[in-house]
Amino acid sequence: MPSKLCAQSSPENIGFENGNFQNWKIYAGTIAIENNQNVVTMNEVPKPISGRHTIISNKKLVDPYGGFPLIAPSGGNYSVKLGNNVTGAQIDGISYLMTVPADRPEFTLTYQYAVVLEDPDHEPFEQPRFIARIKDVEKNEYIPCASFEYVATSSLPGFKKSAVYESVIYKDWSPVTINLSGYQGKQLLIEFISTDCSRGQHFGYAYVDINNVYGDLVTGNNYCASADAVNVSGPSGYQTYNWYSADRSIKYGSGQSVSIKPKPADGSRILLDLVPYAGFGCPSTVSTTIHGIDYELKVLKKDVVCKGAEIDLLEPKYILNKSEGFSYQAFEDKDLTKQINGLVKIVADKTFYIKGSNNTGCESVVPIDISMFNAANISAKNPETVCYSESVDITNTALYTGDLAGITRSYFVNEAATQVLTDPQHIDKTGRYFIKLSNEMGCNKIISIDVTIKDKPVLKITNPKPVCIPAKVDITTADHFLGSEAGFTYRFYKDKEMNTPLTDPMHIDQSGTYYVKATNASGCSVNDKIEVLINHLPVLNIKNPETACYPDQVDISNPALYTGSTDHLNYSFFYDEALTKKITSPKAISKAGTYFVKAENDGGCFTMGKIQVNFNIAPIIVLHKPKAVFDNGFIDLTSSEITKGSSAFVKAGYFEDAYLKRPVADPAKVNRAGVYYISIQNESGCIASAPIEVDILPQPKIVVPTAFTPQKDTNNRLYPFLVSIQKLISFKVYNKWGILVYQSETLANGGWDGQFKSQMQPLETFSWFAEGIDTFGGKFQSKGKTILIL
Repeated sequence: MPSKLCAQSSPENIGFENGNFQNWKIYAGTIAIENNQNVVTMNEVPKPISGRHTIISNKKLVDPYGGFPLIAPSGGNYSVKLGNNVTGAQIDGISYLMTVPADRPEFTLTYQYAVVLEDPDHEPFEQPRFIARIKDVEKNEYIPCASFEYVATSSLPGFKKSAVYESVIYKDWSPVTINLSGYQGKQLLIEFISTDCSRGQHFGYAYVDINNVYGDLVTGNNYCASADAVNVSGPSGYQTYNWYSADRSIKYGSGQSVSIKPKPADGSRILLDLVPYAGFGCPSTVSTTIHGIDYELKVLKKDVVCKGAEIDLLEPKYILNKSEGFSYQAFEDKDLTKQINGLVKIVADKTFYIKGSNNTGCESVVPIDISMFNAANISAKNPETVCYSESVDITNTALYTGDLAGITRSYFVNEAATQVLTDPQHIDKTGRYFIKLSNEMGCNKIISIDVTIKDKPVLKITNPKPVCIPAKVDITTADHFLGSEAGFTYRFYKDKEMNTPLTDPMHIDQSGTYYVKATNASGCSVNDKIEVLINHLPVLNIKNPETACYPDQVDISNPALYTGSTDHLNYSFFYDEALTKKITSPKAISKAGTYFVKAENDGGCFTMGKIQVNFNIAPIIVLHKPKAVFDNGFIDLTSSEITKGSSAFVKAGYFEDAYLKRPVADPAKVNRAGVYYISIQNESGCIASAPIEVDILPQPKIVVPTAFTPQKDTNNRLYPFLVSIQKLISFKVYNKWGILVYQSETLANGGWDGQFKSQMQPLETFSWFAEGIDTFGGKFQSKGKTILIL
């Protein structure tokens, strides 16, 4: 079947070239016999039934019964299989609703079919069959000359018996061209149906394809201008063909193809009468116009394919100007002796030859070079090592050698090329990366490339110790960079962007943040900052303490003495201006003189000052203990005799406590014994104090028991008890008769034992009389009575 140029546009997916049933309706049903008639009952189904409505795309597959390819060799890339080899009175169908273009009064449709049917020798109306028909939707009638039914019988034209199963007949791919002229602007419903036998025990199925291009019914009407004859052919599927001149005065011949010699004049019309097989159409007449042409075949000069790829050298990709009326052949050799049928497998670079010819003898032969994709000559060199702050672009063509024409590159992080490298133009990590080389045919090769990114140099900075004005800091010394990578070259800057270099980094005189750029021997740099702290001297304001009174002590660490100084200073105190002799107890200065204060801030800066300590002489207090008095008398602490011998003073005070906090209520009339405190204050305000003891004695008493028991173990002597009596003069005892029974001056004998003249006196009351000298030397007498108890 010669290829045809497109003469009219194809309805979308009418040839299944989308690889699906888009725009087609799908049917399924059963077949039955009514009144010896074959009745087809179908219902539309929403989607293809697996194994019954099948899109085929594999050109290598062949039918198991007929051995023919499942895709029409002169058709498209897809075909449809309706039905299967499963029995059950199944019906499978498809339909396509199309509109004939309104501007096409002459319109043709070519479809191709292949049929496989069991031939069980049933009644004709019971046999498996294949139905192809076209309905005029407006009239709701099938077009008689465009509707065919192929019933299983060995007498069908073009059918053969299967070599695998004798009961199966098949027909290889056959084209059918239908003249639909006169239907412009009308809707036509195209239907294809395959059925099993009505008894349900024998199968039938068919393959269908519709050409996506339409042309004249007559081919070969375009002839080679240099030819001496015109070879024309009519459409397939008719029983007889008769060729005539336009006025039917000349009959050129009979048969599907004839050679007209001498050739008619260019532009002449010829007529073809077509008579179909009985029951397969209507007689018709078609015409065509003869055109002489000059033809030069144009092909793709060169193509690169994958190793082992199978290609069709006759597909439009390679033949760039396929022309109607021409047939094309591919050959392996220049002499055109080794023809290629179907696909050719590419295992090496090779030149093939394409021949385009028509039936008039017009032909053109051109070579085509097919190269096998081989990326062996493509390699990648590793990019130069860069610093950590830079990146590498592995898409740079300068890294690749070899022929990169038609090659696309994709980039991955693993050798299996499953993990895409997201940014191959900015790689910042050391590692091996992979490049997938692909051509237009999808051939691939993976090569590797190693990227090395130098590690970030180690820069460690130790900030310099704070200094005090007017000292300066050298930030270039090595001790600031201990632990850093050896061999650095350092540069110093004022700003973070490092646009302003430091003119004298060895003499920094201002606190602040400065920046260091360190470059190693490989040229890689790293940046960081260095902090410089230059502290101001603290302000020290000293207020001398008030003059103290000796022997009081002065606290020179008192914060009040340094009001107005810088906050948060640390103070230390010294005896000398060189600050070498530290005062260990600055809170207890007891000697007048000049002392020295060191005031230091947190930055270690300090200033020094003097502080003066002065003492006034305290008065000398001399106290004389006052004479004791009896408790019915008073002592006058304010008496000048008490402070006689003290230094001059202007004020005296009298207190009950040593802290001089509780004044005596009436120091001139003190009648309670105890220790009191007297202070004196001189003209300088200095105070001296001292304790003084006051004795208040009980009044003198001589007490004698009112009874005693001389014959008992206790209270067996009678003697007086002395209170405030410093000396007993005499103690005398008298009986009731006035007789002196006992007398003593010293009580050396322990008192009266109750005897008089060595005889115990009787129980009775006795009188006693005592006389003595009191504490202050006065004479004191007392008397009383006592009872002697036996």
